[in-house]
Amino acid sequence: MKPAALLALFSLFLQPVARAGTSPQEVAHDITVLADQHIVSDADYWRQNLVEGGRCEGEKVVVLLTELANMLEPKTAAADALSVLATRGIIGTPDYWEKHAVAGGICDARNVQILFNRTASRLPIPIPDSANATPLPVLPAEKMSDHYDVIIAGAGTGGCGAAVQAARMGRSVLLLEETDWIGGQMNAAAVTSMDEGGTLVRERGIYREWCGLIASHYRPLGIDYETAYGHRHVCVEPRIGRTLLHTLLGDARGEKGVLDLVCRARVTKVAKTGDVVTGVEIECFSDKGTTTHQVSSKILIDATEWGDVVPLTGARYRSGNCISGDIDPTRHIQSITWTAVVKQYPNGVPESLRVTTPPPSYDKHAKAFAKSLALGEAGELAKPPAGTPWSWDRFIGYRGMPDSSRPPQGRVITRTHMNFNNDHPATVADIEDPAARLTTTRTAIVKTLCLLYYVQKTLGKTDWSVADDEGFDTPYNRAQMDEFIAARPDLAPYRAVLYHFSIMPYARESRRIIGLKTLTAHEIERVNAKPVQFPNTVAIGDYPVDLHGSMSLPYLELDLDHEEDIPDKFGSHGVGPFAIPFECFIPEKIDGFLPAEKNISQSRMVNGATRLQPHTMLMGQAAGAMAALAIQQGIQPRQLDPVAVQHVLLDAGCPLTINPVAAPRGTPEWKAQELEVLHGSK
Repeated sequence: MKPAALLALFSLFLQPVARAGTSPQEVAHDITVLADQHIVSDADYWRQNLVEGGRCEGEKVVVLLTELANMLEPKTAAADALSVLATRGIIGTPDYWEKHAVAGGICDARNVQILFNRTASRLPIPIPDSANATPLPVLPAEKMSDHYDVIIAGAGTGGCGAAVQAARMGRSVLLLEETDWIGGQMNAAAVTSMDEGGTLVRERGIYREWCGLIASHYRPLGIDYETAYGHRHVCVEPRIGRTLLHTLLGDARGEKGVLDLVCRARVTKVAKTGDVVTGVEIECFSDKGTTTHQVSSKILIDATEWGDVVPLTGARYRSGNCISGDIDPTRHIQSITWTAVVKQYPNGVPESLRVTTPPPSYDKHAKAFAKSLALGEAGELAKPPAGTPWSWDRFIGYRGMPDSSRPPQGRVITRTHMNFNNDHPATVADIEDPAARLTTTRTAIVKTLCLLYYVQKTLGKTDWSVADDEGFDTPYNRAQMDEFIAARPDLAPYRAVLYHFSIMPYARESRRIIGLKTLTAHEIERVNAKPVQFPNTVAIGDYPVDLHGSMSLPYLELDLDHEEDIPDKFGSHGVGPFAIPFECFIPEKIDGFLPAEKNISQSRMVNGATRLQPHTMLMGQAAGAMAALAIQQGIQPRQLDPVAVQHVLLDAGCPLTINPVAAPRGTPEWKAQELEVLHGSK
């Protein structure tokens, strides 16, 4: 992505978008949830005045502004409320409120509705009971059973979401991870700044629980975990996220359940009877060597980052804008990024982590780095003029992380990850050909190494380097970096740094099954049309369409999307809820198999909106529910009544309507209202 496009992206995050077309039901919902949480007072006043054409007294709004600021930063004085709300992205600038939220002033109800809307999306999440669970240990491969109800390949966000839901429904689950880290793009690739789409995603199902688990770590430490995108989105340190996922999985297993996690294990073959998947061959790696295991299943789920199990099943799929059987390896897919977590070292960077000489290929990237990132003035966070570089403070605030290795630092960012101007182009070959993938990902590693040198040498940030406490220095990572250095001896001086890079690349695009329904861009359009509320919705997404490095006509699927669907800038076709239907999870013909990551049946453009951590976690939860319910009923997932799946997901706290219903979340009335929106009164 070009620097100008990235500037637009960060600008959007700094100016949160209210849900499109705030309806009376949504306004009522926002007032209720904020009043029930004792965030705002005088709920009856707001219900009476936040109506079409309504007007609100300035004195009342002053009180409201202070109440909302105190939710974000307790003990905020009235005089500081506007500053807090602007810093946290609830308001754009204080100008309007300084003029109208005064004694004798009048505020337009529409503007106050937006205040409620934006604040309701940022409610503090309660700490769930699962925070007290014993983390799930990694099972040695030799202790695997020879049969599980559900086998899940890939322990990323989708895989963990599926495993938790299926295990909680009483199914035996085997969760496989090719690396020695779980969490996929979110933890192992270190993209821990949650891309939430600016709406009520934190109120949905397992992602709500996930945010509560993050709170369970940081809240007792007094550390703010809303650090990403200028203190607006939830973020978590990768090592903390990894531990919390083990905890979530441990809770799902419980005392008597079966949920086994095996790392350094990958599916290499799929067993079938006709068009029904019946099991897998698993290749496992350990210090003792490589072993192969045959394990049978009732449902196999592909939750790998690249959709690597899909072709093993024989299911038809899309790769870039190609269809299996007619693959052009030169076609573009979304750019990848090999991220690196960096932190400030208050006592100086260890000598081994100083990048003192230009890495290979540095001259190739230096000019682009200079155009996108400069030192700037201390505290400079504002959007620079188009075509000019970001400041250092804006750069570290973009992916800013909490830092539990230090006492609370307020709004000061001391840890972040480099995932801004180090994207690397990718093609269909990187999905289909392991050798091409290895070459591309290694080139991406070198680019990030060059960026680190630029930060230390050109920007003079000699107190910043790759974080040595994230736990990425594992046997798996050492082995892959050692193999890389053996092939590229000129990288040997950087070995200590590379050991602390992320475990895997951030892969934004994978194979996508061709299912009973393929979700298209016009069906999730949120500006020029309303997104479709499918009756069989099983998950809700929020993010804008965002295809890194390939959002142009030659790389579209013209049988699915159209030139007018291409956003001219980040978010121009909308941000906010859209529906993902049941049929997108069901392959055309193959049974005993489901997708649960970026690999559902969708167009490339839709993939640009569903590929983010909250959404893949919720799609994984939906796949886990389908798998467990189908096994319980003794049928294939395609034979399920989607309404039965919806009942399971609603009981698990997953809203399925694009617009929130009026009843309080989780109540019988809420569930009934959700189903009525989806199917009408029956």
